[in-house]
Amino acid sequence: MSFKAGFLLIALLAGSYAFPAKDDTSIVFDRTDSSARVIGGRSLGIIPYIIALVSGLSVRNLMCGGSLVTTRHVLTAAHCIESATSDNNLISSLRGIVDTYRFDRFGTAYSFSGSIVHQDYNARTSKNDIGLLVTSSNVVLIEWRVTLAALNFDFVGAGVETTIAGYGISSTGSVSRNLLRMNATVLEGEVCRDFVRERAQGLRLFNTPPVDPELEICTYHSYRSGACTGDFGGPLIHAERNEQIGILSWGVGRCAPNAPDMSVRLSAFRSWIEQNTREV
Repeated sequence: MSFKAGFLLIALLAGSYAFPAKDDTSIVFDRTDSSARVIGGRSLGIIPYIIALVSGLSVRNLMCGGSLVTTRHVLTAAHCIESATSDNNLISSLRGIVDTYRFDRFGTAYSFSGSIVHQDYNARTSKNDIGLLVTSSNVVLIEWRVTLAALNFDFVGAGVETTIAGYGISSTGSVSRNLLRMNATVLEGEVCRDFVRERAQGLRLFNTPPVDPELEICTYHSYRSGACTGDFGGPLIHAERNEQIGILSWGVGRCAPNAPDMSVRLSAFRSWIEQNTREV
């Protein structure tokens, strides 16, 4: 979590351990920035189902977040997968880091053997921004440290308190490598549509996608706090139940201040998730 006044980074995750890669291809996509991270959060240790997606064999470069939903599947944003893809293949240095609160040094790295992007993903509108990465081997579960995310497919309405988590800039503005988290409240759909439209017009961001409350959950914390580029792909969590209800997807501009965050609404994609996680 970082300050929304600053630009947040999403660079491809850098794995270094098992399944050595043949080459090291670093890719940064259009939602990235060299200073990117989460805004206004605080460090509270490990969230056992959060994955840091990194690239690079010698140095881990953060790209996106994700969540472990089976021992072979990582749920993330489609745009994260597309940005980690070259010539229709995942870059060989892509890794998922588990069992850590600090992505750049600690934890266990897993490589990926494949990916699945929603067939209706639209990069221009950021709709159906959901995908799965398939690990090359089973992720070893460790009590309290590496667990599967509990998915909640209920339709979540306005007023629900959520938790956003990711790696990034602290409230002081300095870059943190620690996992940060913060709370944000779900906004009513029409309120969010108006909010996003007004902020986009004020910032002259005329290509900002429209909000679709049936497909997206809109959350807001405060003027300079919220998710940003390096956090996308990670889970939106129901704060009271500790269950994943969304996937952090996009925001206004490059993490503009005083703007809400949009997450893929899991309740709209239950069948797709269940169908694509049955077998490897």
